[in-house]
Amino acid sequence: MLPSRPVTLRNRRPFRSPLVRCCLILLAVLSLAAGWFPGSADAHAVLEKTTPAQDAKLAESPPYVEVLFNERLDSSSENKLRVLDSSSRPVTNAAAERIEQGKGLRLALPALKEDYYTVTYDVISADGHPVSGAYVFTVGNPPQLPDSSSLDPHAQIGHDGHQHGGANDLTTSSFLLYASRIVYYAGLLVLAGLLVWSLQKGAAPAVRDAREAAVGFMGKFALCATLVYVVLSLNNLAQGEPLSEWGRILTRTTVGKLYAAGLLLAIAAPLLKGLGAPARLFWTAVALFVEAWSGHAAAFDPIAYTVALDFVHLAAASVWGGGLVLLLLVWRKERPEAGRFAMRFSRWALVSFLLLWATGILSVLVFLPSLDYLFYTAWGKWLIAKIALSLLVVAAAFFIRLRLRKGNLPQGGMLWVDGGLLAAIVFVVGILTYQNPLPANEPLHYHQMGTDMHVTLRISPNAPGNNAFTLKVWLPEKAGQPKSTVLRLQPLDRKDVGYIEVPLESYQDSELDDFPGYVKAAYKADGPYLPFAGNWEAQIRVTDSQDNEIVKSTTFRIY
Repeated sequence: MLPSRPVTLRNRRPFRSPLVRCCLILLAVLSLAAGWFPGSADAHAVLEKTTPAQDAKLAESPPYVEVLFNERLDSSSENKLRVLDSSSRPVTNAAAERIEQGKGLRLALPALKEDYYTVTYDVISADGHPVSGAYVFTVGNPPQLPDSSSLDPHAQIGHDGHQHGGANDLTTSSFLLYASRIVYYAGLLVLAGLLVWSLQKGAAPAVRDAREAAVGFMGKFALCATLVYVVLSLNNLAQGEPLSEWGRILTRTTVGKLYAAGLLLAIAAPLLKGLGAPARLFWTAVALFVEAWSGHAAAFDPIAYTVALDFVHLAAASVWGGGLVLLLLVWRKERPEAGRFAMRFSRWALVSFLLLWATGILSVLVFLPSLDYLFYTAWGKWLIAKIALSLLVVAAAFFIRLRLRKGNLPQGGMLWVDGGLLAAIVFVVGILTYQNPLPANEPLHYHQMGTDMHVTLRISPNAPGNNAFTLKVWLPEKAGQPKSTVLRLQPLDRKDVGYIEVPLESYQDSELDDFPGYVKAAYKADGPYLPFAGNWEAQIRVTDSQDNEIVKSTTFRIY
């Protein structure tokens, strides 16, 4: 009997096992299936249609927006579809509904005003692949969004090409202009406030006499201050042009017509002492309205709202400023009567300050996209100084009111401190109102050299709204012309907004900016592809003839 042969690894035959053979056959079938269906493992949703279409310019507000993909979206995910206005705020908080058997999303819209709108989507396809993006459409014919240039009076009269200095360029002429503005502003507020206080019935003789004497003096003061201010302002705007340019500014521009209206009101100011309450109230209302209309408020929408805020702000400042001056005048002549007037004044001063703070905050929220802008400009820093002075006024008023409630006369020193704070606030406001609340936007010029590619990107004016885009790329001669070139923009402050792709068109560039050993391709585009202010990234993706992709990017800010 032969001994049994030991089974070793060498002489085993593993493929004879039926189970193993079945597994191998199944694996081969699956591999063959994968070869027949190569896209099934990595397919993802592709955007096929949008309503409104990308770059659409609509005469009326659309009832909804839709995005439709080539395959079904994941029903368990929170697919997002939102529409943002030019302030990057959502126009509705409603949720999007699924349409077309789950292949698309629809978002119902409220009535939209004339503006640029950004549609941003962030979805997940049925196979779990995330897809995001954004595009822009326009409703109506929206004006260019307010920026630094829209608040520049030189640009408003057609002198935007002139160099007139910045906030930090303090020359003799700019010093005189600021000084005249401060004096003019003081005269307007005090005179308007005194006229409002003249509506008080049953005023004591001491209060009435001091008030009427002050109205007479301030009427003449306002005339002189307005004349000086308007002359210096016209000289600044004309920028060395002949006197005929002064006439054009006064008669054909909004800024000039407001100066002319101010001059007419100033001429009538010395006559106010002899006029009755209705005429005084009319002059005050018109003068404050002209000042509100000539300020920054007139550059923002809705203009009725912004100018109304400024008008109420000026009226409240006048009541406080004129009443405080009147209190100081009465204090110098008759202390007991000053104490009685102080009780009445303190109540109205409290109302005035509440209105000043409310209208001031609302105006800042209109002027600035965010409170961070307070630190970007001289306007913001002067406004912070004004807020600090206002808090000191509140503190002084608290101590004055405390003494009055105890039946004591206010301390003279504290009254003069209050008057000094009034003067300081008028000084700050005189400078503040001539500053620009928005930082200046500069055209973007980005250029980068490289062995694989040179690139130049220009965006002008580089401001919210419509812009002109110019993109040039230079590839090595061996790589040839680009197979594709893509320019994508994304707001870095809004991670929830996808890339906005700029539709580039090739053009024949005539600029002499060639590089030896490289071939150039030039592209351009125009449109509202920077729809709102903020930090942005521009990403340039170029695919050469060998399907190599080169990506360059730069960041920039628009205000």
